[in-house]
Amino acid sequence: MVNVPQKIAVVFEQVKKEYHPARVVLKRISEKYYVYKDHGIWLKDKHKTKIISEYLGKITDEGLYIKKTSSAKDDLENAKALIAEYGGKIIWYEKGESKEPQMHETTVADVDLKLLTALSMNARLPMARLAEIAGINEQTAHSRVEALEKRLGIKYLLEIDVEKLGYIQYLILIKFDDTIPTTEELRRTIANEPRIQFVATTKGEYDVVVYVIDENPLKAHDNLVKLRSKSPINNYRAHWTLTYFAPAYSFMPLTESFIENILKDRVWHRTREEPRPDKNQLRYREFILLKELNNQSIRNFTSIDEKYALGKGTSRYTYRALVDREIIKRSTISMTNLKMSYLGMIVISNVYYKAIQENRYKFLKEEIGYGKISNKYSLSGNVGSPTNGAIIFLPITEEEHIEDISKTIEDELQGSTVKSLVVTDIISGFLCHRRFDNTYSRAYKLLLELKKIEPVILTSYA
Repeated sequence: MVNVPQKIAVVFEQVKKEYHPARVVLKRISEKYYVYKDHGIWLKDKHKTKIISEYLGKITDEGLYIKKTSSAKDDLENAKALIAEYGGKIIWYEKGESKEPQMHETTVADVDLKLLTALSMNARLPMARLAEIAGINEQTAHSRVEALEKRLGIKYLLEIDVEKLGYIQYLILIKFDDTIPTTEELRRTIANEPRIQFVATTKGEYDVVVYVIDENPLKAHDNLVKLRSKSPINNYRAHWTLTYFAPAYSFMPLTESFIENILKDRVWHRTREEPRPDKNQLRYREFILLKELNNQSIRNFTSIDEKYALGKGTSRYTYRALVDREIIKRSTISMTNLKMSYLGMIVISNVYYKAIQENRYKFLKEEIGYGKISNKYSLSGNVGSPTNGAIIFLPITEEEHIEDISKTIEDELQGSTVKSLVVTDIISGFLCHRRFDNTYSRAYKLLLELKKIEPVILTSYA
């Protein structure tokens, strides 16, 4: 139909998707627009098909889709999810009600945030359970998840606890005296090391931040020396700080290089001296599963069994065993297309510990906050340097300024100095941007212990 107003045309295109693959048509009657679905009925006696049009609803001049009266709950939920995508309102006539329509308002966030939270907590949930958590039907949940995957660039990955495998996490903070190495030089000398999971250049107190995993402090120091000895980075005057990093909130995704080159050494091989694997070792099937799911965590277990000629059900059993050992914390997501102005980094130095103890709960409340879509913080952890403090990574939106956030944290802790940095370039790795349910976070549990918040009923993500 030509010359259809833009608002009506946009909504109609979305209505068609809801009823796909059925044929849905838009009809103009007395300058009003109505939506119909065509059905074909075979007339046996006449040997031909008769087309019957079923009235579905109308679209107002304001771009509101008004569905026909229905007693089906699923129809209401489908309409909500559909119109929510365009920030619209649903007008729904219930049987027995007056002709004055009731307005049911919903926003894209109402449904999508519940789905994002559920996927962040357990990306392997069946679609039926995702739908139940979000309060919609399964078909709608499926379409909403597909839309989120496309719009937010959702990546499915594993949250792995490397400490359960015997590794320690460190940060290397580098400040150059004069000239800073080029991106290519940093990539050649630092970013290609398999123990290094994340490298970023920053503007502020430091020039480069590196996240690394190693077996113990001695090895971490030795590998730092080797790193600094590489050419051309050894030609630059710089101050290097190596500090432990103990994640307090979220985690750093592992690179494929670490899995293939470092974690592979954790695979146990039966010998007379080692008849069983120790707590830091992996059976071959466990290594295979971590390798296959690390950056594709919702992959079908059967396909993994077939690829490696494993017994039927081996991958599923192994996954559960790794979860029980807490090596796998969860299958989760990262939003790679999260809208933000830039990535920020906050460095906290604890100076006056008595004041920090008295005011720590304020920071914990800050930590479990949410942004418009993701968690407020992408990663935070305790460090030994500078001054036994903490380092936080967080997405900064258009409405925010990292200096304001830093000032808020400093005011809350009252015993710390806080400095902010801006990540100018990510050379290697990536941070996890998700919507973790913070009622399961360490900060929330500490707030409960301090009696600074009231307990709530936890949502099950099983």
